Amino acid sequence: MKHSSSSSTTATSMEAAATSSTCSSSAPIPSHSDQSSLGTSSSTAMTTTTTSTIDDITVGTTLDGTNGAAAETVTIDRRGEYSATCKWTVQGFPRVKARALWSKYFEVGGYDCRLLIYPKGDSQALPGYISIYLQIMDPRGTSSSKWDCFASYRLSIVNPLDDSKTIHRDSWHRFSSKKKSHGWCDFTPASTVFDSKLGYLFNNDCVLITADILILNESVSFMRDNSSSSTSNNEVQSGLSLSISSNSVAVGPVSDVLSGKCTWKVHNFSLFKEMIKTQKIMSPVFPAGECNLRISVYQSSVNGMDYLSMCLESKDTEKTAVSDRSCWCLFRMSVLNQKAGGSNHVHRDSYGRFAADNKSGDNTSLGWNDYMKMADFIGAESGFLVDDTAVFSTSFHVIKEFSSFSKNGGLIGGRVGSGARKSDGHMGKFTWRIENFMRLKDLLKKRKITGLCIKSRRFQIGNRDCRLIVYPRGQSQPPCHLSVFLEVTDLRNTSSDWSCFVSHRLSVVNQRMEEKSVTKESQNRYSKAAKDWGWREFVTLTSLFDQDSGFLVQDTVVFSAEVLILKETSIMQDFTDQDTESTNGTSQTDKVGKRSSFTWKVENFLSFKEIMETRKIFSKFFQAGGCELRIGVYESFDTICIYLESDQSVGSDPDKNFWVRYRMAVVNQKNPAKTVWKESSICTKTWNNSVLQFMKVSDMLETDAGFLVRDTVVFVCEILDCCPWFEFSDLEVLASEDDQDALTTDPDELIDSEDSEGNSGDEEDIFRNLLSRAGFHLTYGDNPSQPQVTLREKLLMDAGAIAGFLTGLRVYLDEPAKVKKLLLPTKLSGGNDGKKAVKADESSPSLMNLLMGVKVLQQAIIDLLLDIMVECCQPSEGSLNDDSSDAHSKPSLDGSGASSPLESDRGSGATESAQFPVHERLDSGLDDSKRASAVQSSDINGTDMPGQALPGQPIYPPVTTAGGALENASLRSKTMWPEQSEELLGLIVNSLRALDGAVPQGCPEPRRRPQSAQKIALVLDKAPKHLQPDLVSLIPKLVEHAEHPLAAYALLERLKKPDAEPALWIPVFGALSQLECGSDVWERVLIQSFDLLADSNDEPLAATIDFIFKAASQCQHLPEAVCIYISEYLILLSGMIY
Repeated sequence: MKHSSSSSTTATSMEAAATSSTCSSSAPIPSHSDQSSLGTSSSTAMTTTTTSTIDDITVGTTLDGTNGAAAETVTIDRRGEYSATCKWTVQGFPRVKARALWSKYFEVGGYDCRLLIYPKGDSQALPGYISIYLQIMDPRGTSSSKWDCFASYRLSIVNPLDDSKTIHRDSWHRFSSKKKSHGWCDFTPASTVFDSKLGYLFNNDCVLITADILILNESVSFMRDNSSSSTSNNEVQSGLSLSISSNSVAVGPVSDVLSGKCTWKVHNFSLFKEMIKTQKIMSPVFPAGECNLRISVYQSSVNGMDYLSMCLESKDTEKTAVSDRSCWCLFRMSVLNQKAGGSNHVHRDSYGRFAADNKSGDNTSLGWNDYMKMADFIGAESGFLVDDTAVFSTSFHVIKEFSSFSKNGGLIGGRVGSGARKSDGHMGKFTWRIENFMRLKDLLKKRKITGLCIKSRRFQIGNRDCRLIVYPRGQSQPPCHLSVFLEVTDLRNTSSDWSCFVSHRLSVVNQRMEEKSVTKESQNRYSKAAKDWGWREFVTLTSLFDQDSGFLVQDTVVFSAEVLILKETSIMQDFTDQDTESTNGTSQTDKVGKRSSFTWKVENFLSFKEIMETRKIFSKFFQAGGCELRIGVYESFDTICIYLESDQSVGSDPDKNFWVRYRMAVVNQKNPAKTVWKESSICTKTWNNSVLQFMKVSDMLETDAGFLVRDTVVFVCEILDCCPWFEFSDLEVLASEDDQDALTTDPDELIDSEDSEGNSGDEEDIFRNLLSRAGFHLTYGDNPSQPQVTLREKLLMDAGAIAGFLTGLRVYLDEPAKVKKLLLPTKLSGGNDGKKAVKADESSPSLMNLLMGVKVLQQAIIDLLLDIMVECCQPSEGSLNDDSSDAHSKPSLDGSGASSPLESDRGSGATESAQFPVHERLDSGLDDSKRASAVQSSDINGTDMPGQALPGQPIYPPVTTAGGALENASLRSKTMWPEQSEELLGLIVNSLRALDGAVPQGCPEPRRRPQSAQKIALVLDKAPKHLQPDLVSLIPKLVEHAEHPLAAYALLERLKKPDAEPALWIPVFGALSQLECGSDVWERVLIQSFDLLADSNDEPLAATIDFIFKAASQCQHLPEAVCIYISEYLILLSGMIY
C-alpha cells in the first residue's frame, strides 16, 4: 500500500477541474510592456449584462506614422464599472507594415487597458501566425511597482458574415507591474484572416478585434503571526497586519513568515459566477516560508452536484524564481459567514509540501473540489454571499526546517567493502532539523488533527528521489508513538514496474548524546505500489518530548536517513524453440509454462556484503508461466545462499498456485564453463521457497575466481518448467451454473439426494481437467470401465510437489459434503465414444479411488481417510494426531543441497526488513529497537514480529509431509460431522476395500503418520456394528507396519468384550493373520487365543482353532499348542459327558 501525500481531506487543484490555465511566454513586446504571457483557450462563451454606455474613443488615428497605412476605431461597450467590451476596428490590416499595433487605452474597473496585435506574429509565434495580447496598466503611471488586478477576458477576431466562424479565446490572469500583458502568440493563422473569401476582412480590408473584460473587485488583508518565532522567554511579538486595496498589493516576498492569515474579499462575485464554471479566480499572493501562496476559487461538478471548490496554490510564475523553493504547510481554508453575529463559518484543514514548481514532484496546489455545495454558498439566507460579496480566508503554519545532504562515505554501519567504489552516487546521508516542534504538536492537538504527516525536501541517491516522512502524533489512536518512514520514488520513470532495492537506517538523533539516538535499519524493495517503508512505532512520544531525553532541544528535533541503493540491472529472456525440450507427446499442461531465464546483475555487491551476513537482498519480481517470482541472496556461515520465492504480498492473486522447477546459477564472468548451477523446485502457494547453498563467500570474492568482476556479481534463474497447481476448491469455481447443483456443499441437500447415483460425468470431467493441470492424468486404458490416474514423470520424483498436493487435499476436505463428493462412485464416461452413463454402478470408482490409484499417493490418502473416520467418531474431541509439531522442526534437503529459508526470518512483504538470516541472527550488534519490522506507512494492520531463534542453531521452515501441518486445523471438530458420520464411514470403507494393499515401490513415499493403531481402535469402538467387520478386515491396510503388534492386541481385546458379536471373530482372525509381528508378540497372542476357546462354538470355534495353530506356527510352538488344544478339548468333552 502506498502512503498518502496529504490529508484525506485534500483534493486536486483547479488544473484538474477547469479547462483554462495560463503559462508564461517570453515573447518580446513593445518597450511599454515588461512581459507577455500565453493563455489557453476556452470553449465556453462569456455571458454579458445590459449595455450601460458606449464610448467612441478614436477615429482615423494613424498607427504606423507613415502613409496612413492603417487607422483604428475603438468602441467601448460598458456593463458596469468592472465589465466592458472593447471593439477595435483596424483598417487596411493586410497592408500594415508595423511589427506591432496597439489600441488606445480605455478604462475598466479603474485600470487602463488596451489591445496589442502582431499581424505577422511576435518572436515566439510560429511562422504565419497572428499574436494578440491584452495589456493592463496601473492608472497612476509606471512609477508604481506594487499593484495587481485579476481579470478574466476573451479576445476575438470577428467574422461579420458568419458569427459562428468568429475566432475567440478565453483566459484569466493576474496582471501586475511585472506581468502587464497576457494573450496568445499563436492566436490564429494569418492566412485565415487575410483570405478575403473567408469573411474576416470587410470595408476596405478592415479587421474587427474585440475584447470582453471582467475585472475582479477585491480587497485583501494579511496578518503575520509571530508566535511561532517567539523568544526563549516565550514573549510573543505583536502581529503585523497588511491591508491590500483593489488597486494595490503591499505583500511581496517576506522572509521567515511561518504563520499568518490571509483574508480575501470579492465584492463582485456574481460577475464571475459563470466564469468560474470553466475558469477560476485567484487572490493576490502572500508569503509562507519560502513560497508565495494564493487562494483559488472555482466551481466543480462532483457526482452530478455543483460544488464551490477552493485550493491553495504555490506555483510561481516568475521565471527568475529559485526553482527548488518549497515549504511544508498546515493550513485551514474558510468561507466566512457575514450575517450579523453569524458564527457558522465553513472551515476545512489540510496539509502538504508546496513547491514553486512541480519539477520536484511536490504539490503546487492542494484543496477541495467539493469544498461546499454551491447552493449552500449562494443561498440568499445562508449569509456567505452578502451584497455580492464573498469572504475567503486562509490561515497557515509553515514548519521552520533546515536540511543537509552528503553523498557517499561509509554508510549503514560502515558497509562499504574494501573493493567497493564510493563515487557511484548510490549512497548518502540526509539530515533534517525541524524547529518549533512543540508548537506543531500543540496545533495538531488543538485542532484534533490525526494521521498528519510531514514530508521533507527530496534528496537524490542513485537517480532516485528520496525523502523522510514523519508523523508527529503517530498513526495510532490515542497517539503514543512517533512514526518515521523513508519514501523512494522515480519521477523520471513513467512505467509502472520500476523498482529498486534499498537499505536504509533511520534515526531520531539524540542531540546531547548521539550514541543514545534511536536508530532502526531495514532493507526493502521500493516500487510504485510500495514507495515508503518505515516504522509506525519508532519512538514513544513520552520519551521524545521528555526535556531530559535529549531528543527535543530548544524545541528542535533532528532526523537522519542513511540510504544505500542497490545498483542493479535485470534481463528476462525466453528460450528459442531449438533450446526448448519438446516431444510430440507433450501434453497441454507441459506447454503452459514457457522456458525462460532471468538474469540479475548486482553492480555494487561489496557495498551489501555485510548486510547479507544478517539480512538478505532480493531482485524485483519477474513473470514466468503466469506467476511472479524473485531471486533472494544472503550469506550463512560464509556460504552464499540463493533461493527463489513467489509473490506473497497482499495484492497478489491468492488463487494462483504454480509448481515451478528451476535451476539457479552464480555466473563465472571470466570463464562461463565454471559457472555453478543447482536445481530445485517450489510450489508458489503451498511450499513457497527453498534455499540452494552455493560456494564459500571468501572463494567467490577471490580476484581470479571470476565470480566478482568490478564489484559485479551475476545471478541467473532458469525456469525449466512451470504449470498451474491443483486446487480442490476449483471443483466449485470451475463448474458451470448447470453443474452447481451437482457440486453443492449443502449437507442437507446431499442427504436428501439419491447418493447412489454418484457424481455426474460433468463433475468427473472437471476433476479430470484439474488433475491434468497438476500433472495427474485420468485415463481409461484398455478397460473403459476402469479409469486410472497416472502421474506425470516430472512430478513423480518431486517429494515436495507430492507433499504440497496432499496438503492441499487435506485443506480442501474440511467439511462432510466435500469428503462425500470425492467418495461417491462416478458416472463413467465411455472410453472412446464420450457417452456418459445414466447411473453410476456400485463398482464404479470414486474420485478418491482414482487418486489412490497413484501408488505414491496411496498411503498418504489412507492416513487422510483414517483421520476423517476419527473425526466422524469423535467430533467433539478433535483429531488424535498430535505429532504435527514435529513437522516444524525438521530440515528439508533435496539432492542438490537445497533447504528452505526461514520464512519468518526472511519473508516478503511488510515484515521483510526486520528479519535475520538462517543461522544465528540475534548477535547482530543491534538492540531490539533496531530490529523492529519495517512496514509501509499505509499498512494499518501491521505485522507480527518473527519468532526468535536459539543462538547458533540452523533454522528451517515446516516440512510439508503427507499429512501436512494443516491437518489438525483442517480436520478439527466440525458441527456437521456427526450428522453424516455413519454415511461417510460407509463410503470410506467402500473406498478402502477396493485397495489391493500393495506397498508402492520406486518413488518417494511420504512418511506414514503414527498412532494409526490407536486411531483404528477408537473407530472400532464408535463405529456402527454393521461396519465393524469391514473395518476389521481393513486394519492391515490402515495400520502402520511398526504398530502391527499394537493392532493385534487391540483386536484380541475387541473379541474379549462382552458385546463382541460372533460375526466379528472370523474377520478379526483374518486380520490378525495378515499382521506382521515378532515371535514374542505371537506368543502373547497365542496365550490370549486359548482363553477364547471356552466361549467359542460352531463356526467361531473352528475359526479360533484354525487361528491358534497359525499363531503357534508363527512362534514355533505348534507342538505345545496341539497338546494344550487336546487338553482343552478333553476337558470340554468331560464337561459335556457329565
